[in-house]
Amino acid sequence: MEQFLLVKMKSADPYERGIQYGEQAAELIARGIEGYRRHFRKSMAKSWEEITEKSALYLPLLERDFPQELAEARGIAAGSGRALEEILALNCRYEILKLKKKLPQPSECTTGAILSQAAAGGRVYMVQNWDYRPWVKDHSVVISIDDCQGTRILGLAEAGQLVRNGLNNHGVGVCANNLTSTYDTGEVGAPVTFIRRRALAQRSFEAARQVIEGTRVGVSCNYLVASAEDLAADLEVTPGRVYCLSPEEGIVTHANHMVAGAEVCTNKGRKFRDGVLRRLLEERRGKLDVPSLMECLKNHETYPGAPDRYPEADSIEAVCTHLPLGEFDQDRVWQTIASAIYDLKGGCAYICKGTPCTGEYVRYDLSQP
Repeated sequence: MEQFLLVKMKSADPYERGIQYGEQAAELIARGIEGYRRHFRKSMAKSWEEITEKSALYLPLLERDFPQELAEARGIAAGSGRALEEILALNCRYEILKLKKKLPQPSECTTGAILSQAAAGGRVYMVQNWDYRPWVKDHSVVISIDDCQGTRILGLAEAGQLVRNGLNNHGVGVCANNLTSTYDTGEVGAPVTFIRRRALAQRSFEAARQVIEGTRVGVSCNYLVASAEDLAADLEVTPGRVYCLSPEEGIVTHANHMVAGAEVCTNKGRKFRDGVLRRLLEERRGKLDVPSLMECLKNHETYPGAPDRYPEADSIEAVCTHLPLGEFDQDRVWQTIASAIYDLKGGCAYICKGTPCTGEYVRYDLSQP
């Protein structure tokens, strides 16, 4: 069974936590840097040196507004033997890639939150199929953080990033999707990985929401935040304003186009994955549990008018996203590289490496050391 490397950090000192992370994931961090060295050259015609110069522009903001998170990043750099600017490039790749002259229509993730009225046994869940470039799967990790001050975090990240999505022992969960809007400026703002890391350190839904809504950004990103308090909100965050999508009958889903802020959305691609996931969840309303959520995340329905036979169909736009048949450019296609189910009341995660229809979910518990 293929599964992600589990990186464990335990210390009250953020720099020491970063050291532990960097030492354990050094090989995967190096692999990720080599992948992005090629990717930035192909997609933006920029050298790695030019990219790290751009990442260094974020340092003053991070030193001022995110000192604890930056200390963790400094530790990752020291532990892995890489320059801080290289670790920042991994953490700012979302923002830097938005500087391309012509952005592709984002097709990166499908997320959802299920509150107790829709779940079996009064549970609260968050789910996400994380879709991105296929080579990213080979340097991603599961991270476990214990800050020795009462907070533990479990989540997914590209090796060297602070966090991508996850949950904590206070019942707070955060997932995120790519968005583009007319408000995007490309100016230096808080990197999404730093926002997610801080949000996942919070002890309540409202505190996490305030972190997400109250931080200045330079590009748009969607955040789905939920908690064991039986609360959830989808926040379409742009540099201009935040748009909120609330659960309906205990369910909220999102993909890569804006819903609450549709009038400022610049993604003109196909808009159906969030609707497919919502319909699948609604069909099981009141009975949603981990096995049924896994089945929902394995769905291969494609966009209207596409071939409907899997795997011959172009399932690059399905909830469970596959590579196209035949030859393809690994820097221009998408694949589900991880599928995650977060049980916010149970304090555990089920994470599958790669497409969930072919892989196997592994359970991770926050209570484990």
